[in-house]
Amino acid sequence: FCGETGFAAAHHHAPSNGFFVYYCFTHIAIDHEGNVGAVYRTRSGMNEKTTACGALAAFTNEIASKKLNLAFNEDDIEMSMLKKHIAKKTNLLADPESTPDLFKVTMAAYETITMDLERHVKHDAEKFKDRQYALFTGVQIHGPNGTDYCWLGKASLLIKGELSPLVLSANPSSQVQTGASTKSH
Repeated sequence: FCGETGFAAAHHHAPSNGFFVYYCFTHIAIDHEGNVGAVYRTRSGMNEKTTACGALAAFTNEIASKKLNLAFNEDDIEMSMLKKHIAKKTNLLADPESTPDLFKVTMAAYETITMDLERHVKHDAEKFKDRQYALFTGVQIHGPNGTDYCWLGKASLLIKGELSPLVLSANPSSQVQTGASTKSH
């Protein structure tokens, strides 16, 4: 959440041609047994399980404990705002009898990130009519043995204020493979 000011400031450091590409992905871990939320990252030198996303796992636990705190916290601004946005913009908390798991919270975060990015870009496009934007949102998946994958949830273009789906390729032999493994860092 860089906000309107941060978003505008970032554009002042960008090329003057007015072409922008945004990648906004939340993340989650799936271990070698298919369990969601934690994974061993032995290739990166970690010898114990690590959580992904740790912040969303903490939010999931907070919901499960029935002690959800949506008050603004100056010492944790980003998480405070993310929790409020998820609660306000998705139906994640609609059923007080149902406790969402980490997967559902991650998908709600993905939806929220997508809505916020689209809103910021549309606002920017009102001021700068010639700018063009490509938006990619989804979920990065940390798998076992140092594997990483990306689920591309949405790809869009914003040109002249119009948001439209981005078709990656009409040729099946050259289409980008979603879920393809990437090298670990």
